[in-house]
Amino acid sequence: MSDQVAVIEKNIHISADRASYLSRLAQVKALSEDQLVEKALDILFSLADLLDSQVKRQGWSFLSEASLQRVWDNAEDAVYDNWFEFVNKPCTSQPPPKVLNGLVCSPLEKKP
Repeated sequence: MSDQVAVIEKNIHISADRASYLSRLAQVKALSEDQLVEKALDILFSLADLLDSQVKRQGWSFLSEASLQRVWDNAEDAVYDNWFEFVNKPCTSQPPPKVLNGLVCSPLEKKP
C-alpha cells in the first residue's frame, strides 16, 4: 500500500494583502504556502464538524425539553411540586399520615 495522497491543483483568488500575509506566515512557520493552506483547511473542516454536532445536540436537547415538559407539567405531578412543605414542617404532635397519589407521607418527628 502506498502512503501517498492524491494531490489536486486548485486555484483560489485572495486579496493581495492576504497573499502577502500567507507568504510571510509560511516563511515564519517554515512551511510551503500549500502546506499552510492545507492546515488552515483542516482547522476549518474540524470547526464545521464541531458546529454540525452542536446543532444536532441542540436539536436533541430541544426535543427532550418538550417531552419532559409534558411529563412533569401536569396536574398529577403538581402535588410533588410542594414537597418542601411536607418535609420541612416540624411536628409537635403525630397527625395522621397524608396519602398523595398512593404514597403515604408521614411528618418527620422531632428528636429529643
